[in-house]
Amino acid sequence: MVLAIALLSGLRGIPWVAAQAPFIDVSNAADIWTGHTGGYLGEGLSMADFSGDGLDDLSIAHHAGDLQFYLGDGEGFMAYDLNLPYYPNEAKCILWADIDNDGDQDLFITYRLAANRLFINEGGLQMTDVSSQCGIDQTNRRSFGACFGDYDNDGLLDLFVANYVSGQDPPFNEFYHSLGDGYFEEVTFDFPMGEPLPQNFQGQWVDFNEDGLLDLNLIRDRLCFDNKYYKQTEDGDFFNDAHNMGLDYSINAMCTSTTDFDRDDDQDLYISAGMFEGNHFVVNDGTGVFELYDSEAGDSVLVNLTSWAGTWLDMDNDGWEDLHVCTGFSTYTNWPVIFQNYPYVPDNFFHNEGGVFFEDTTGFFDTEALSFSAATGDYNLDGFPDLVNNLVGEYAQVLEAIPNGNRWVKIMLEGTVGNRDGIGAKIHVYRNGLLGYHMTTCGENYMGQNSRWEHFGLGLASGIDSITVQWPSGIIDKYFNLEPNQSLTLVEGETLPDLCEFFPCYGCTYSEACNYDSNANEDDSSCDFSCLMNETTCGPGATWEASTGQCVPIENTCPTDLNWDQVTDVFDLLIFLAMFAIDCP
Repeated sequence: MVLAIALLSGLRGIPWVAAQAPFIDVSNAADIWTGHTGGYLGEGLSMADFSGDGLDDLSIAHHAGDLQFYLGDGEGFMAYDLNLPYYPNEAKCILWADIDNDGDQDLFITYRLAANRLFINEGGLQMTDVSSQCGIDQTNRRSFGACFGDYDNDGLLDLFVANYVSGQDPPFNEFYHSLGDGYFEEVTFDFPMGEPLPQNFQGQWVDFNEDGLLDLNLIRDRLCFDNKYYKQTEDGDFFNDAHNMGLDYSINAMCTSTTDFDRDDDQDLYISAGMFEGNHFVVNDGTGVFELYDSEAGDSVLVNLTSWAGTWLDMDNDGWEDLHVCTGFSTYTNWPVIFQNYPYVPDNFFHNEGGVFFEDTTGFFDTEALSFSAATGDYNLDGFPDLVNNLVGEYAQVLEAIPNGNRWVKIMLEGTVGNRDGIGAKIHVYRNGLLGYHMTTCGENYMGQNSRWEHFGLGLASGIDSITVQWPSGIIDKYFNLEPNQSLTLVEGETLPDLCEFFPCYGCTYSEACNYDSNANEDDSSCDFSCLMNETTCGPGATWEASTGQCVPIENTCPTDLNWDQVTDVFDLLIFLAMFAIDCP
């Protein structure tokens, strides 16, 4: 199958010149200290905004627990002390997500040979360690990649942790169902994910067959262990369908990274691997069945090098997703001696020209380095996605994309019915046809997290016909006739006339109640009638007591006034005669 695809609607954008370096290396000026001088098979990296100011921040794992956090300021990054408790263990993956749906980002960290950690943001980056009471396993595991996704669409983010187990370790991954407010229950052994599986690097929540249900793609190391694809059924169960989908590869698989590289409205998959079997770039046929990319359509992206993170980004905004691949052959890192023991291999960059890939030949990446994880985001706000690479050594590599005349749009999601971060949503951008399709994730690649700003290159398009957001809840928002070169925050349901037409809205539905809610369509037993109660409604001799919600007797200051009309007359006598000779209780 040849994937040389005609450019949609002639919007090619500015062509990429092979002799021009794809980025500018600003590592020295950025001065991002990582201390990546030890550890086993690399450390993870996040480029998500954790401070809530809309600017991408950096979070970097460390082999001795010396985690590094940097706040973005729109130009670069400033070191920030998050004041986490001392925990001197080998951190692997750092993920930020709004676990409790309160509008700020919470923090989950995996560790190798130590218990994983969960911190709830109490507001203003006041982090509370809830690890021991939140429901996640607190034994010493060999955890690597993790991923959040709302698999049951209840509006709460669930968690999967991939464990690189070996030897006498319990050969199990971890799967947690969210109970809300930062609490989880383990459901690992309620699903096929609980089968014993050694050597797991990364899971990713995806929906390759576009049925609206999240599935789990699991990447595993070693030639004797096959990858798994746990497909979700309509009744909420899972089964391994990797073989039927063409995804049951038995390779030294390192990462799972998805994008719609050919703009045919489905998600394709890049799997990095070892140097002997080569990386696997597999193309979705539209039904969730995959076949290998035909390298004859351009220079091969099936790199025959030991590769790790494969990061998709449209670095020149021409509307086609390009690919950066981290490479390096090593096990335990002992910098700088490691370069005497292992040969360096350059990272790779492949430019996507209308669905055909061309390898960068400028020599830009021909440096003596080893790398495992990378993340992308527009940290300097010029509208072009940048790349931060967690190289082995003391400092990160920071690569800025080179601006040109191509246009762009960035989209941040805010869920209201579903999870607050909109994780699992599908975003389509149209201009005379499809210009881009992203499915939002949290935890991808090789222990990585990209910016929550979904970045779309538009080429030379002068405008956007429409943007469609399909939320995990099933709500679909549509926006029309938008200008390019802007950052948009899109809120779930904001284009619908009334969400209560489609979803339960709870409240008091009794029209006579004091707190009647005209928008509610499901009664929640909250109706309040206190404003209707007075001496008349309670009857003679009683009044409404709001504190107890009852009618209580009024003290009788005139014993002969039997009907409580403030006078003793013939009516009181008639009442007395009617009750005469009746036994008193």
